[in-house]
Amino acid sequence: MDMAGIISSYGFWLVLGLGLLVSELMAPGIVAIFFGIGALVVGGLTFFGLLDGIAAQLLCFALVSSLALFALRRHFKRWLRGDVSDRATSEPDAGDLVGARVKVLTDFEQGHGDVQLNGAKWDAESEEPLKAGDAAWVLSHRGILLKVAAQRSAPRL
Repeated sequence: MDMAGIISSYGFWLVLGLGLLVSELMAPGIVAIFFGIGALVVGGLTFFGLLDGIAAQLLCFALVSSLALFALRRHFKRWLRGDVSDRATSEPDAGDLVGARVKVLTDFEQGHGDVQLNGAKWDAESEEPLKAGDAAWVLSHRGILLKVAAQRSAPRL
């Protein structure tokens, strides 16, 4: 079998597709996965006899890979890299933290101590004396520093 015969077989396209998908897992750049999808589609279409000849297969590979890249990249990027990076570049809304109940982890000395919010330890400040084990509420925040109080503040309208 000549090289064109090997490339035009469905097995080549399926192996190429799987190899590209695995390469994306090893070195994520969120590009190889779309070429892998294209190769798998061509392999499947060739297997079922819907594509015949290397020219049709290469054209289909190019079209499917390009469409997948442009149509799905944004969704795959969020799935593969997570949405956390998007949130870290912007300041959280005041509504995300303000009014949240926290657990005081350490006694506040000179207005500073540690609290727990959503399972994470935060640096906090308070004008009131707070003891470990107390409950407090977030009044405001500056970056990763929370301002807390023993009483929940009235909601702002």
